[in-house]
Amino acid sequence: MSNRNQKLFERVSRLLEQLPKAEYKTHATVKLFAAITVAIETKIPSDPSASYFALTGALKRYGRVKKMGLPERYRLFFRAFDTEQLKAIVILWLGFPRKEGAKDDCYQVFTKMVERGTFPDSLDELLADCEVTEDEPE
Repeated sequence: MSNRNQKLFERVSRLLEQLPKAEYKTHATVKLFAAITVAIETKIPSDPSASYFALTGALKRYGRVKKMGLPERYRLFFRAFDTEQLKAIVILWLGFPRKEGAKDDCYQVFTKMVERGTFPDSLDELLADCEVTEDEPE
């Protein structure tokens, strides 16, 4: 997620330089970045196990943000860990589009990613995987 978020941040920064203030504030990319930032910094940490984040079935260990400022068909998937040693929230993936029944529906894609083991089960493995991914070019 961090590479995608970094690219989004860079795009928003360029738009700030290129657009008049009024147009910048209403630009779809700027609004998306703002909504993701608010979700990561305030909404998820306030109660990551809230029922409105909950998923079911194969995804029951994960949460997702929908609406809450995100564009209609976007979903922000995360995993919360609460151990004796550490509480952590790991943002995993920004899913788009949401079109129920379609094979590229973000829930279908995320479920396949989970089933393939894209996201390790333990926090230690997940953090180690994130550190490796951070250093690798896309």
